[in-house]
Amino acid sequence: MKLLTRYVIREHVGPLVFALSALTSLLMLQYVARQLANLAGKGLPWSAIGKFFVLSLPFTIAMTLPMAVLVATLYAFGRMAAEHEITAFKASGVRVRSLMAPVLLCALLLSLFMVWFNDQLLPRTNHALRILNNDIAKTKPTLALKDQVMNPITDQFFLRVARTDANTNRMYDVTIYDLRKGPERQTIYADSGLFLLDAAGENLQLQLYDGHAQEFVRGDARKLQRSFFRTQTVQLRGIVKQFEATKEDGYRGDREQTVCQMHQTYIENAKEFTRLRGDYMDNAGRLAGKGKLITVTRDRPKKEVLATFYCERLLGGLSSLLLPKKAKAQSVQLVKPDSGGTPADSGQQRDTGTVKVDTVAATTDTVPAPVVPAVATQDTMTVYQAAMNAAQQQLLAQREILDGLAVEIHKKFALSFACLVFVLFGPPIALRFPRGGVGVTIGVSIVVFGLYYVCLMGGEALADKGRLPAYVAMWIANVVFSLAGIALLWRVESTTDTSRGGGLRDWWADRKARQQLMKELAGTNTTSAAATA
Repeated sequence: MKLLTRYVIREHVGPLVFALSALTSLLMLQYVARQLANLAGKGLPWSAIGKFFVLSLPFTIAMTLPMAVLVATLYAFGRMAAEHEITAFKASGVRVRSLMAPVLLCALLLSLFMVWFNDQLLPRTNHALRILNNDIAKTKPTLALKDQVMNPITDQFFLRVARTDANTNRMYDVTIYDLRKGPERQTIYADSGLFLLDAAGENLQLQLYDGHAQEFVRGDARKLQRSFFRTQTVQLRGIVKQFEATKEDGYRGDREQTVCQMHQTYIENAKEFTRLRGDYMDNAGRLAGKGKLITVTRDRPKKEVLATFYCERLLGGLSSLLLPKKAKAQSVQLVKPDSGGTPADSGQQRDTGTVKVDTVAATTDTVPAPVVPAVATQDTMTVYQAAMNAAQQQLLAQREILDGLAVEIHKKFALSFACLVFVLFGPPIALRFPRGGVGVTIGVSIVVFGLYYVCLMGGEALADKGRLPAYVAMWIANVVFSLAGIALLWRVESTTDTSRGGGLRDWWADRKARQQLMKELAGTNTTSAAATA
């Protein structure tokens, strides 16, 4: 049995590595193509570009590894079925579920690894990638002027030159459009000029010669003011900025936090949500009056159940086993002094006698003020309405935060266990079309990927809006595909012929042949009935 286990696992290693490499490369190319405009032409160092590629790999692998597992499973079992190895195994008394057992065990271990990957490694790389993208966005490349073209120096400053001398930075026939003053926009024409950068290489200085400037007069857009100059200097600050790496910015989004960090944030926001919900119900009840129903959003749990089990039970139990226990501090024992002893300084002994009470004030009856029921005035109702509206807006904001945190927590685990789900779903499909080859493998994989991620993204959108609980939205795809895999596996186990079916073309031809046979049988029965009559 050990030999069979090693054989089945070895059949999956090659397709898994190939599928993971191919899918990761395709998604990486797509992502880099979208980010190419932000990377090109900024003079970034090679270390920054290499860091960008490395940090982009983890979130890509988190998506492609479950895909690669399905492709490997479909290909491996499809090949064994096509070469009648499954038939030989069944003839020897080895059932399909026995062949799937080692693969399921490996998929379970891979899912546990992906839990650690999505919880610990992925948030850190997402955080570092966001900081790197911000640093790249702040980088401004060195200016390169083009002749006879409108060069956008900034979003409100444009420069056009007829001809430039690269050796001397001399410009000829210069036109500047300066929109920084808003309505008082300025246009400058110069015969020539110099294009200079300061010593730091960040600020631009334009030295213009023999020209004039025209601008609209402040307060009167119908008047145009023109001034001539022999020499004029135009300065622009912060035009060029070199790449500077930032170490830490202190902010972390939902996808940049571990499960335990999100759980702690969830607990804090759940307390605030409960307080706001109470304020809303209080103000709404006062506004509606006694005995009337009010509508309020449903309460959220104080803790996320899955995150509580993972952080407090699982990780807490592992840390208590692996880490040394904390030493308990010894309590200090206080010695009671001798009551018969004489104090050192009896003159400074505190008077512990009875407290003197003003008996006259104590015997005076206190009459409570009469309680007058408040009358709800128009101003009071306005205050209640404003307080209720404010609480409602804050309540909706807190609800979105809580739902988003719950979705991210469950999505980390749902995507991790997708590897196990696809291993359960893949072999029955492969055994149904054993001679389909690579075409069926790719086709089925694309369909399954599409359905799975449509369910996942659709559930996430519904959960973010509060229309579905987070655990239902994130786990529904895993449950559906698992049940489908179990049903298909039961059907494969109950079928004696393991080489049934070929590709999709064979399945379609077999279906047409059955329909034709049913028509012929129906026609024969009709003829027999007519002859008997």
